[in-house]
Amino acid sequence: MAALHAATLIIPNERLRNIVDRGINTDELAEPNAFAIPGTIAAYTQGADWVHELNTTITANKQTLTKFVAKNIPQIHVITGHATYLVWLDCAEISHDSVKLCQAIRDTTGLFLSDGAEYGGDGGHYLRINVACPPERLQDGLNRLATGINNYQE
Repeated sequence: MAALHAATLIIPNERLRNIVDRGINTDELAEPNAFAIPGTIAAYTQGADWVHELNTTITANKQTLTKFVAKNIPQIHVITGHATYLVWLDCAEISHDSVKLCQAIRDTTGLFLSDGAEYGGDGGHYLRINVACPPERLQDGLNRLATGINNYQE
């Protein structure tokens, strides 16, 4: 859970588990804050309804995003994954410089997206958007995205 700086890793492969364990400890990530342990216990023992509602919202938001982009920004291709609330937007038809595109959208509309360039490879033409938010906030972000893309000049 991001805000609590807590995560659970289940790694059946012992060799890989040891590598991950060493990396986590080397980077000093294995030191939870005061809320991490009770927060994690509460999440595992009392969080089922919240997780169900969150997953329902994220699924609906992904559908909203996909429909909105197809209708309003067809030059963007949505790449949806199954295990995350971060959605990749393939902007190759618009730009191969995601840093510049991301900054232009931010400057024009105030919308903060993640650029894909930091991930290397073909990331230079991808943006990433977070859909773990209330539907109203997502709709505002999508409207800003459309405005930013429509005003963008390479």
